[in-house]
Amino acid sequence: YLLQSNLSSTNERMNVGMKFISHRITLACRRMQLLHTSSVLNVNIVFIEKGIERSVKAIRGDTLLETAKDSKINLPGVCGGMCECSTCHVIADAPTFNLLPEAEEEELDTLDSALGLTDTSRLACQIDISRDLEGARFTVPDSFSDVR
Repeated sequence: YLLQSNLSSTNERMNVGMKFISHRITLACRRMQLLHTSSVLNVNIVFIEKGIERSVKAIRGDTLLETAKDSKINLPGVCGGMCECSTCHVIADAPTFNLLPEAEEEELDTLDSALGLTDTSRLACQIDISRDLEGARFTVPDSFSDVR
């Protein structure tokens, strides 16, 4: 009975895990479809990486980190967007920075560990894409630190 019980709970865990993975894949596919088909939901964002500007489409409601990852921008986001590391540190240009809501205390604390911190530094995981960010410009630092 004990062996059968353990197998049953292992199978249940595997089923839950597979459902989770399937759900994540479905969401990723939907996001990619929206990114390429829905101009109503798209916002143009500029990333500057190693001096090279790249204009990308972002989906309103996503975070800047999700946009960067979808666009193959080098923002590690090691903590998965939980505001626990500074590996998604970006530098907003002044006009963009003025459009952003004020950073919360948790983000400011996390930013303290970022390399190359500036007055317009933010964490990409804490920036929600909105219509107001049309044409926003963010510089990606050349190096990152993760001191969790």
